[in-house]
Amino acid sequence: MPYPVLVENAETAMGDGTVLRSTVYRPADDTESFPVLLTRTPYGRDLAVNSAYFNPTTVAAAGYVVIMQDCRGRFGSDGEFNPSVNEASDGAETVEWAARLPYSNGKVGMWGRSYFAETQWRAAQEAPAPLRALALGVSAGGSANNGALYRGGAHEYGSRLSWGHASASLNQLFREFADDPERKGKELQAWLELDETFADSSIFGTLPLRQLEPRLGTFMNSHVLPSAGEGPGSPFTLLWDAASEQPAPLPTLHIGGWFDIFAPNTLAQYRRQLEQSHAVPGTTPRLIVGPWTHTNLSGAFPEVSFGMAASAGLVNGIGDLSSIHTAWFDAALKDDPQRLDAIPPVLLYFMGENTWHGFDALPEPSAQASWYLGADGSLDDEPGTTGAADYLYDPLNPVPTVGGATMIHGAFPAGPATQAAVEARDDVLVFTSAPVEEKLTLFGDVTATFFASSSAVDTDFVVRLCRVAENGTSTSIADGIVRASWRESYAETGSYSPGTAPSPIQPGEVYEYTVSLWDTAFTFAPGERLRVQITSSCHPRWDRNLNTGKLAYESAETVVASQSIRFGTGYPSRLTAGIL
Repeated sequence: MPYPVLVENAETAMGDGTVLRSTVYRPADDTESFPVLLTRTPYGRDLAVNSAYFNPTTVAAAGYVVIMQDCRGRFGSDGEFNPSVNEASDGAETVEWAARLPYSNGKVGMWGRSYFAETQWRAAQEAPAPLRALALGVSAGGSANNGALYRGGAHEYGSRLSWGHASASLNQLFREFADDPERKGKELQAWLELDETFADSSIFGTLPLRQLEPRLGTFMNSHVLPSAGEGPGSPFTLLWDAASEQPAPLPTLHIGGWFDIFAPNTLAQYRRQLEQSHAVPGTTPRLIVGPWTHTNLSGAFPEVSFGMAASAGLVNGIGDLSSIHTAWFDAALKDDPQRLDAIPPVLLYFMGENTWHGFDALPEPSAQASWYLGADGSLDDEPGTTGAADYLYDPLNPVPTVGGATMIHGAFPAGPATQAAVEARDDVLVFTSAPVEEKLTLFGDVTATFFASSSAVDTDFVVRLCRVAENGTSTSIADGIVRASWRESYAETGSYSPGTAPSPIQPGEVYEYTVSLWDTAFTFAPGERLRVQITSSCHPRWDRNLNTGKLAYESAETVVASQSIRFGTGYPSRLTAGIL
């Protein structure tokens, strides 16, 4: 029988005297003690939680104390919010406090997604004794230079600006001007006017980007916009990556999405945990990856729907993610694995065939295959005659963002999206394979290696993989970018390697580039075709390359670049993917 649930407020004093405030959901039974499930959030502890992901009331009714705490400097908690900086010590102290509560049995687990997941990793670094398990959703940390802040050297402009505006700046405004109602009203009106420019996307047309400073509040100007003027390896990327650079000697549940902005993090963190579990018994991680974005776990998108079984509310009939959390914590904290035994240790959604597959561990591809760019827009099994395909890239007329693993407030929904409008442009090259003759499943890392020249001293190249249905509809699967000046830092794998400074390219000279399109699990049916797009922008997802060697953050001067993609036996430009 479910327990009746009490909802209470609680305060926790940190070692420096700062008071953090929480909402506590707990069984209304003072004769028993229960494990504690803690989450820490900068977005408001009483903000409605997606009940399919984690419902604090139903989980508490299953015999847990669920605590949702506002991070330092956010909503009900005192102090100043400095992203990432205080989460390790505050988290560890809160874990110790939670274990001492009169209704706690001394065991603490942590849960939550995105920044909530970062707070878990950072608390675990302090190794508080009561912390026994982590449940990490769409987890940040570990890929600041590979999609979180920068991708291939380009800035994740759309997602970062949107996060700061929609998720962080408004509460900061209210706190900053709490003692000045008149000023607060004026600042709120300015914020609302700014929000209109996000809704119609006009804000993203600003050049140089630093001209936005007078329109942005203190938080945005302190913690968000300056990163557009920096690059991979900056001090904040080191802080970001430090969250999960080391495994935690704890059992972990990892939840991610193929179209999540932190997708590589989820897989990398799972792999690190799996490796260390060989030496630390009882810490074998579990993994769930659905056809989800960072904020949309429904499996339904404006142009593509994977069906109800793909949603976080059903997960192939197993139950919603909230009930899966409960089953996992039952095993990790109550030594009751009965319900968890029915769920595969690794559960992955394979798009295209639109089914879930269970595994004992994350599988490796059984083989690799490459498809080579060819003449007349072909995509072939072998390189053909050496040739080139050219286009012009004008930074003042960039290719718009249409789908993808992003999180942009307003008019740019993430996820799979049809590409007809993109592919109709003169500045987008398209290479298409022959129809596949039998079922083909791409699995794991997808990369593009290609040879290109430009008339500019710096420029960008965007590569996108699509599925072309038998009716000709092209739908995006995965994509990536490389900034020419950062080519050496992303050579060979498309992932960032420190130690090499950015450098200009010589106009007209051919260079080899590598782009990581991240991981996927996608099955092509007989008759369908693979398609590769190559272009030089995806705006406003990534900041525009002005083709001048200067950042869009600091300059509005642009030049049109003449781009040439080489292919054939002399220049074996190709897409490579794992095959399962």
